Amino acid sequence: MGDVDRFLADVWGCTPLHLAGIDDAGFGDLLSLDDVDHLVSSTFLRLPALRLVQDGAPLEPGSYTKSARIGGRQVSDVVDPGRVYERFRTGATIVLQGLHRFWVPLARFSRQLELELTHPVQVNAYVTPPSARGLAVHYDTHDVFVLQIGGSKAWSVYDPVLEDPLPSQPWSAARGQPGEPGMTVSLAPGDVLYMPRGFLHSAQAQQGVSAHLTIGVVTSTWADVARAAIAGIDDELDFRRALPPGYAHDPDALAPAVASYLEALRHWLEKVDVGAVAERTARRFWAGRSPNLAGQLRQLSLVEHLGDGSRVRRRPGAICRPEVVGERLHLLLGDRELHMPADLEPAVLHLVEADELLVGDLAEHLDAPSRLVLVRRLVREGVVEVVDLG
Repeated sequence: MGDVDRFLADVWGCTPLHLAGIDDAGFGDLLSLDDVDHLVSSTFLRLPALRLVQDGAPLEPGSYTKSARIGGRQVSDVVDPGRVYERFRTGATIVLQGLHRFWVPLARFSRQLELELTHPVQVNAYVTPPSARGLAVHYDTHDVFVLQIGGSKAWSVYDPVLEDPLPSQPWSAARGQPGEPGMTVSLAPGDVLYMPRGFLHSAQAQQGVSAHLTIGVVTSTWADVARAAIAGIDDELDFRRALPPGYAHDPDALAPAVASYLEALRHWLEKVDVGAVAERTARRFWAGRSPNLAGQLRQLSLVEHLGDGSRVRRRPGAICRPEVVGERLHLLLGDRELHMPADLEPAVLHLVEADELLVGDLAEHLDAPSRLVLVRRLVREGVVEVVDLG
């Protein structure tokens, strides 16, 4: 069993793990301190893409934002780089939120990871001054991979006070206080720390500026499956009927009716199509993936010049889930669907399953005009990209 298989079998969702020296380059291909400086100083960030925290608490946004005009409209949530750097100098941690949405290397990395896990992935970056503390002890309601990209940071990880918390069960000190840490570790550039959801943790920068990425994996749970299973209950007339007038005055009198309806629900659930529930659960993941369209302007400029000698490939990270229903082929492309005749399925499968191919390689499925129409359409949709016009 490989390292990944061992991790998924023995560690995932169960226990924290520190992996030292995973990347000699400190994950610089994903994000570097220079990249952070560029984002803060030169990209006109707006809330909530950036926030500041200090000594365990968020800073008031008005202390590091300003007003500006964009296209004749006044906006008041623009990040002020000078004020951000001043707060950083005096101990504030810079938090860049949702980097998977606007930083291309992390968008590609996140898509690759979430397609392996089939759980959504999100990415934040934390940049902390020397010896400063960002967030106080807390737990997350998603699994976390910490990738150290600069400096060093000391972490303390504690056993859960609530096992496998859901987003509806966020951290609160009222849930209990941590005991002694089960793990203390100092992360250096290139190190990774994995923490399942619910494990309390805190961190403090050491010598030098510390920067790390937090890769959050927002897991789907069996509670989500239960909600998908019960979604069809609205189609049952008996369950659409109103509660009796005055029910709230006497919960004890209501209890027998509750028991009766729960028994009816149990019988109804026995007839639920589990295959359909599984399909809805899977589709929910695929339909939530937006296309990664970096480089699409260039692709659109090439599309009309395609010929049989042009080399194309499926765009890395592109979602394309084909399904034939009757005489129609439905392509689920993440946040949208494309519909075409069912007899195009062999050509589509050939196109999206090959590493690379020439447009002319589709000749066994389609004539010359038809294959050009298909490839052009899938390039425009962001499913296929042109490697070489030929």
